[in-house]
Amino acid sequence: MGYKFYYRSMRPVTPAEASAIEQATHELCRGRTWPSREGVHYYGSKDGHLAGGSKPNPLPHPDDAADAALDGRPDGTTRDALDILCRLSSDHGVDWVVSDDISGPVGFIRGGVCDDEVASKIGSLADLGDLIRDLEADQDA
Repeated sequence: MGYKFYYRSMRPVTPAEASAIEQATHELCRGRTWPSREGVHYYGSKDGHLAGGSKPNPLPHPDDAADAALDGRPDGTTRDALDILCRLSSDHGVDWVVSDDISGPVGFIRGGVCDDEVASKIGSLADLGDLIRDLEADQDA
């Protein structure tokens, strides 16, 4: 089972802003290994908005999972990705529209804060997906 969510800046960003946000994103994502879920990254956009998504990887390659386990950093989660988007919002003045692959637009991250809809829907469904992934991994072990 997978649960993908998407984010798009609420306003266009300048090339300099995009570069600074992308660099900050890279630095924030380095605190995790991300074998089970994509970290925050951007697809790019023709209209100047930053846009990206994070999807699960319920069955990471065994070598990747082993390398991540040896690395000692925690595996990134959906909540970690949301926290990164909140930090980017706060630090860089970029707010996000958040949507998912089930219902479309869910809510917003503004001024570094997830609104209640994003926190509850994305967080709850992500927790369910993570729980199912963990149960499947336990069965395979």
